Amino acid sequence: MARSGFFRNRLLSWVSTCVPWCVCAAAVGADDVWPMPNPEWVQRGEGGGLSILPLVCWWLWVLGWVCTSDWITRDSTKLNLRPNMWAALAVFPFALAALLGWLIPSVLAGQFLMALAWLVPVFMYSAQHNAKSTPTEKVLTFGHFRRVLAGILGRFGITIDTSEETGDVLPAVSLLALGGKTADDNKARLEQATATPGFEETKKVMQGAMMARASTMMLEWTPTVVNVRHEVDGVWMAPRELKSGGSRRNPEVWGDAAPLERQIGDSVLATLKTVAGLEPKERRGRLTGTFALQVDGKPRNCKLAVQTAPTGEQMIVQIESSATLFKGMTDLGVPQPTADRIAQLLTLEHGLFLISSPAGSGLSTTFDVLVLSADRLLRDFVSIEDAAAPTRELQNVKQARYDARADLTPVAVLQQVMREYPRAVVTRDLRDKQLAVEMAKLADDQQLVIISMKAADAVEAVARFQACGVPPEQLANSLLGSLSQRLVRKLCPKCREQYPTPPEDLARFKKTIEELPHLYKASETGCRLCCGTSYYGRTAIFELASGETVRKAIAQKTDLATLRKAALKDGMKPMQEQGIRLVLEGVTSFKEMQRVLAAKSGA
Repeated sequence: MARSGFFRNRLLSWVSTCVPWCVCAAAVGADDVWPMPNPEWVQRGEGGGLSILPLVCWWLWVLGWVCTSDWITRDSTKLNLRPNMWAALAVFPFALAALLGWLIPSVLAGQFLMALAWLVPVFMYSAQHNAKSTPTEKVLTFGHFRRVLAGILGRFGITIDTSEETGDVLPAVSLLALGGKTADDNKARLEQATATPGFEETKKVMQGAMMARASTMMLEWTPTVVNVRHEVDGVWMAPRELKSGGSRRNPEVWGDAAPLERQIGDSVLATLKTVAGLEPKERRGRLTGTFALQVDGKPRNCKLAVQTAPTGEQMIVQIESSATLFKGMTDLGVPQPTADRIAQLLTLEHGLFLISSPAGSGLSTTFDVLVLSADRLLRDFVSIEDAAAPTRELQNVKQARYDARADLTPVAVLQQVMREYPRAVVTRDLRDKQLAVEMAKLADDQQLVIISMKAADAVEAVARFQACGVPPEQLANSLLGSLSQRLVRKLCPKCREQYPTPPEDLARFKKTIEELPHLYKASETGCRLCCGTSYYGRTAIFELASGETVRKAIAQKTDLATLRKAALKDGMKPMQEQGIRLVLEGVTSFKEMQRVLAAKSGA
């Protein structure tokens, strides 16, 4: 065959992948040699075309490459892993291999090159991805394949356990120095801490806190031992450890870990003081410092506070939580009708919106999400902040800080920012009564005002705000709504226990045994996923007091009980109602709900 005929037939083989053979055959002459499929799939047809099986494989390689290269580009950008370089490595080698796979005479060699050009960059990037990811985020691992399989089988109604055996995978934890004037200062601190006798023990102690998902760790000295406590999901507890190996007949038994020996506790204290830039031998007053942990490649800032105690010293380490992205109110657990009502209220030109919760119930997170859900592009937002307690900066929200140390009061800062005529003013954790009065005046005038404060529920928040000296008529005229929340621990999905619904619970929930045959409770022993705590993570329950009846009750200076009845008449769904729904769905236990609803405001 002449060279021109060979290339013409090769060109026709490209067309054959996109156009049905019957249509293309009618477009060529009977004397032309058409690249027909070859029964011997490892060889090419007479015209050089691919037979059906390698042709299908060629397109499967392309489909897999499209999916993985898109993931590599997005994930490398998210993790800041040189996305341009990885995009080039994922695209250009495969494009060349795909062309060669179509043209070179050996079909097997072409398929091998395409597979190699596709998979090598995927495996290389996966290694980089896994180095900066938690065990549940790692790819191309047994757990990853199990999650993929669960997703496929889930479409057919088949469920499999995808929880990770976190007890077998310890996070990689290392200490980092922060707070120095220069990078050299931080480097020197870390070198000094590394040389201390308790450096390795300190890493183990912090590793235990990370395993337990602790937000705060406390060490308390006694004459003989050092007691360790973790704050996990808002509850203080001793570190948990596996007391005995499990089997199918004998479940794993988790219990409280033994206290640290006094010598080990002293060495841990000296190491953390050193890495935080404090003098290890200093014992007077309250000492504070900062350092950081690198957990599975991700930094976590920590605040260290050490103070004297009757039996020795007390050390508290506050650990920055891992970043959790909440895009809207429903992501926090707010029911959709309540979220829609809040969004409607925040579109109004002026008025007062209160957000409240007891201490340690996620108030800052809800405040941030609610403010970010408001229209900050068409209206100028200003936030009155305490300089002594810096908070997260919100996009398109200007911060104005007051500072009691510099005799700069909240009201003075508010008067300064009002010279710029903002359309919305917000402040968190309201404590200043004079500021409350001034903010109420703005809400009654022409500004949208959003305030967070400590309170047990939505109605108590209204009463506390009014108790700051706000005239009832003014508050009644300006109040848009009062949103309150509590955080509830969720049962561990792996070890929660099912039990028959008791008759008293059937009567309490107004259900029949057919409607509610069983409930869920916390496991008595726990498991490796929850590290023996029987709970894993938290969700929130909410209530919103808003409406004309509430405003009339405020203007009439009614008591709390009457005000609560007015809120219910306006359609408020109490937190108890949402909590019962979570109990019935098996998200949490009835015992946990009772504990949370019994909590006071903490103000």
